[in-house]
Amino acid sequence: MIPFLPSDCLREIFKHMQGISGSQREERKSLLSCLLVNRLWCETAVEILWRNPWRLGNFYTDDNYWISLSKTIFLCLSKEQKEVIKKNGINLKPSITKQQPLFNYISNIQCLSNEHIVKVVKTLTNENNLTIVLWNYNANIIENELWKLFMSNCSSVKYLELPSTSIFHFLGANNCLATLSEFECSTYSSSKLFLDLAQVCRNIKKMIINPCGDDNEGLETLISLQNNLQQVRLCSIEGDICQKIGKALETQSKSLTSIIFEFSICIPVSTLCNLTELKTLNIFVKDIDSDLEELICATLPKLESLEILNSAYQPLDLYTSLIQTTLGFLRKIHFRTTPHPSEGEIQPYIQSIINYCPNIEDITLWYIEEIYDDLEQLLSSCKSIKYISLEALSTFSNLEETWWGDDDDNDDDDNQENIDLDWTLACDAAPIFDLFIEKFPRNLVQLNLSGSWRFNALELETFLKLWKGRNPLFLRLMCDFDMGDEYFNILNDFQSNGTIKVSPSSDRNYTCKVCVARSIKFVADEARVGSDDLKDYENFPGNLATILARDREVVAVSLKPYTNECVVQITKNGIWHKDNIIKGYVKSISKDAPIDISEVWKMEEAKSLFDVVMK
Repeated sequence: MIPFLPSDCLREIFKHMQGISGSQREERKSLLSCLLVNRLWCETAVEILWRNPWRLGNFYTDDNYWISLSKTIFLCLSKEQKEVIKKNGINLKPSITKQQPLFNYISNIQCLSNEHIVKVVKTLTNENNLTIVLWNYNANIIENELWKLFMSNCSSVKYLELPSTSIFHFLGANNCLATLSEFECSTYSSSKLFLDLAQVCRNIKKMIINPCGDDNEGLETLISLQNNLQQVRLCSIEGDICQKIGKALETQSKSLTSIIFEFSICIPVSTLCNLTELKTLNIFVKDIDSDLEELICATLPKLESLEILNSAYQPLDLYTSLIQTTLGFLRKIHFRTTPHPSEGEIQPYIQSIINYCPNIEDITLWYIEEIYDDLEQLLSSCKSIKYISLEALSTFSNLEETWWGDDDDNDDDDNQENIDLDWTLACDAAPIFDLFIEKFPRNLVQLNLSGSWRFNALELETFLKLWKGRNPLFLRLMCDFDMGDEYFNILNDFQSNGTIKVSPSSDRNYTCKVCVARSIKFVADEARVGSDDLKDYENFPGNLATILARDREVVAVSLKPYTNECVVQITKNGIWHKDNIIKGYVKSISKDAPIDISEVWKMEEAKSLFDVVMK
């Protein structure tokens, strides 16, 4: 008879099952199957599943999961807590039973979010025939009882999103929060909440401040008292500079290795110059007032990852100088900026990578034909390159910017003439195909070609034939011309024989930049007059889906079906952004807050996303 595995062995096995499947859905299915083996397996799997039960269901669409989860949490309340709810005359959903839970599920929870608690409250309560005032009163009572439950039962909370009310007076809060390592908050929370937390939590490693809109003395104290703060993400819509928050971060200069800015820079740039241990610097901003010129004086010798997204009006020379202060550790350099760098900035940028980034693996480059020799030198010098995004520039590159907001109805003929002209001004891709065959970066696994390229189907086929037999290549083509079936058939053939991993699908039309720009202008005009056509989002030019948000603002959702997967992008005010929190933002659109995303989903997941957005 095969002996039983002890619980500690099972626990390690189940822990390593997380992340192996590649998707939360498969991971959940694998662990759920373990519940049915025997009680020991069930108890061990429950421990793993309940560490972060919120992530197992889709927050917005998986109602059945949330009903089941909320019922289970309610059953874990003590008799006294249930009595408090009953005495206040709060009517819960009638389907909740009085059965006792099999395990102390709550003790395993390691992630607590105010957003998730509110979701549980809304799932449990019956809003029918209640005024807003009365419902809010009832919800506040249940919310307090839930936080009391978590503070008294959770043995080791790793992640906390700070609620708006104090939780530190609840029994067990000090022990529960002593192990906190990831913390999310807003600068608008009460200073006392941060001071209370500072008495207990000294080992926070990751901090997310969203929004970071004002100085907060309590938060400043909490930051300063940490022993090993390593990662900080700052999200600021307004872009107000928080001097004290910046000073507090400087106290963590010996341990802080990652800082991410979203929307606007909200601390003095001089603070960045003092964070010399940084390994990751991400600047995802749209604010044209974000003055980064002081970065010219920064020295970040240990930098490993640099990502700049829509950092408008900042010269590439600024980041070239920053790259030149590194000591060879840089492995990732990503740019998505508007406008594009000037021709005179591209060559020094590439040369700085050649001279200072011998271990570069992931890189964004711009191409003009004058820098062919520099690109050849880079491919010869940097042997570790795995991912290359190469955008071709031409004098046509910025034409679409003039269309946005232009009310001249006679422009269509001129625009069509510009589209035809684009082919003659585009960069010839044939020498680039030859260069990649000749130099063949041995570690290359992904090549993204975007912008003003020109190549015919025969040139593409020749490149793929010569590539056959090497590493399967993830090839993504996002060029400014409409590829026909001949291109797609070639790519699908080479995907079938394993030369490339992902190719454009032959039954979809490629959405070029020109089409997207014209479509956005079209839907903006339609939205202003209240056209009913906005409802039929699948029939827009360029397969562009659109919603009309609050404040009469247009948010455009573009499905770019150039592969068997699809890239969903959301833009506002004509600027494309990237983020992973679209669904939360869709619900809270304000006049100056952009909706951001650029993620890859399977087709059915993109359709689900559209359904959520359109509702």
